[in-house]
Amino acid sequence: MVSKSRKPKAGPKKSRVRNQAMRTRAAALASSYEEKLLRMAVDPCGAELVGGLGLPSAGICQRFVKYYQPTVATTENNFFYIWNPNNQSPTSAVTYRASIGTAAPSVFATGPSPGEPFLESNAEAVATLGACMEIMYTGKLTDRKGYIAVCQAPWYVLNDIAASSTTPLTDILTYCQAVSPVPSEAVEIKWAPTMLNLTQNAAVSETGSRTDVNGLMVVCIGVSPTDFVVKLTQAVEYTPKNINGIPAPRVTKTIPIGAGERVVTALDRMGHWWHNVGDALTAANRLGGRFSYAANQAARFVRGASALRGPATTLLALTG
Repeated sequence: MVSKSRKPKAGPKKSRVRNQAMRTRAAALASSYEEKLLRMAVDPCGAELVGGLGLPSAGICQRFVKYYQPTVATTENNFFYIWNPNNQSPTSAVTYRASIGTAAPSVFATGPSPGEPFLESNAEAVATLGACMEIMYTGKLTDRKGYIAVCQAPWYVLNDIAASSTTPLTDILTYCQAVSPVPSEAVEIKWAPTMLNLTQNAAVSETGSRTDVNGLMVVCIGVSPTDFVVKLTQAVEYTPKNINGIPAPRVTKTIPIGAGERVVTALDRMGHWWHNVGDALTAANRLGGRFSYAANQAARFVRGASALRGPATTLLALTG
């Protein structure tokens, strides 16, 4: 009787190879998710939306857009917009002020973030994934004049500026990280998430606000405010209200160890990625082509250099 041959058991070497392959695949999946988180910050208008780390359970990801146009009372020639993308309040997320010369602001208005009416009606909790403020000059090229400045700072700093009714808008330029003459192309400011946004402590109610995260500000001096349109784009993850008939979620989301630190550090290493004013635009030109820091920026970082496989893969590796 001939015994059937049996396949030899996998030896220690094959087991090590198999385990290494599994670890490699797991690492690739982890880096892929972190890369998606990074792309949402760099390209909030066009990147694939994935669940962030701000909610304790998986929510629904959605992108919202809202347009603002500066208003004037008489002959105002300065204005600023301040926006807290983490604020879901129906009245205080966006602050607008306008003034004449070096006088105190004479026009004041507030408004909501994009999608606020929908979120107020349908969301139990909201976490911001990415946000962008675009300032577009719509006047004649021959009438283009003045200066534009951009700033990204903690909201408790910007909130003090927004609340001041006496500070001349020309003095606010000292707070800004970049200033340049008003360009003919759109100026973009991308919101940078903080570690708070990348932990399970960043969620707010549909009408709530946070003060210890970043906000955005744009200041225009010596211009005709009505020649500008401001576009706000916001990507959020939200948990639907249970009264809509959706079963209550469980706390099921797991935060990859070190993901928040690596994403924030990668964004810091990218330098002037969050705006396209002044030095940032010059740097983009030196790198070979007008990135414009819009929809093509993330793709150019990911696919542009042959020696690099992507911003997250490379930069996150540098940060360990």
